[in-house]
Amino acid sequence: MSYAREVSTSRLEPTDRVAHVEILDHPQFMRELIGYDPWSDPRQAYADAYRALDIDWVIAIPQHSVRFAPGESSRQEKDGTRYTEWGLSGSFWRGDYLFHDSESVLAFDPVANKEGERLVTVGYNQEVLDARRADQELMGDAAIVTGVYYTTLFQFGIMAFDWELFLATAASEPTRFQPVLRGFAEVSRRNLEAWVAEGMDLILIHDDIAMESGLVFRPAWYREHLFPLYEYLLEPVIAQPDLKVAFVSDGYYTAVFDDLVSLGFDGFMINECMDLGDIARRHGERLFLMGNVDTSVLTFGTPEDVWKEVGRTIDEARPAGGHFIRAIGDLPHNIPLDNIRAYFDAAAEIGRRD
Repeated sequence: MSYAREVSTSRLEPTDRVAHVEILDHPQFMRELIGYDPWSDPRQAYADAYRALDIDWVIAIPQHSVRFAPGESSRQEKDGTRYTEWGLSGSFWRGDYLFHDSESVLAFDPVANKEGERLVTVGYNQEVLDARRADQELMGDAAIVTGVYYTTLFQFGIMAFDWELFLATAASEPTRFQPVLRGFAEVSRRNLEAWVAEGMDLILIHDDIAMESGLVFRPAWYREHLFPLYEYLLEPVIAQPDLKVAFVSDGYYTAVFDDLVSLGFDGFMINECMDLGDIARRHGERLFLMGNVDTSVLTFGTPEDVWKEVGRTIDEARPAGGHFIRAIGDLPHNIPLDNIRAYFDAAAEIGRRD
């Protein structure tokens, strides 16, 4: 079964084919796979589509679907959440923040949370865990569903304070901002203790520490202010010898990749802007690697281009102990049908192992 293939891959054990992790959100292709209108029962449609594709690792199944009227591509809901068109689920972001200047940011204590920031509450973390458990029950043993611990540390600052205010404060007042980071680290450690208690085989940890052009701050900033706190918040996870932990970030984070490896992560999402082959050769004996397929090739290339992209990725990842095919940028509704078909055909054919 696919769940078993994921576990074997993350443990660097041999499998019958290269494993697969994806975020699929392509209603037209889903209809083709499952034989019914995915809008009629979106959650079941996701599960059935992943089963039809024999996906080994599902990060999450969306809890909501957002259907746009013809010509509509964006909508704001009553709770302030803004959605843009993205398959069945809609891409969403937050539009309201409790903090509007650096002094209010520097005064914030994430553990005490007198301001009422929902992201740092125990209840919010439990909602995420409950959703993951429901997704796993829906998928059964067809695939592992990990969810993603999204606001590890850097991301907490982005989502609690908004991008610009977080960066301006962290850059201009690094010493005064450090207690806020320590508070976020304490919240994350407590949250991850709850994730460990779920008895999962794999935890996926997310922190957007970089952009396409590289790190947001100089590497020294991360080494002084961020990674010592990573070591602290990861302790409950690393202490479990049978529990694997993987890291995902947007962007080009190669400059601190070795630092992250030294923290004890077992696997990494390798973005399309990073050198998968170099990472696999240098660290492949002890890591499993995910990703590196460029979604822009799937979107704007030909089926032949798609086959070449899949072949390149599988070939470059061969030195790695384990490898998951993954389209960086996901599989949204605007990928041509011929190309998304070619993607899964190529993954099945090229990824087969004798």
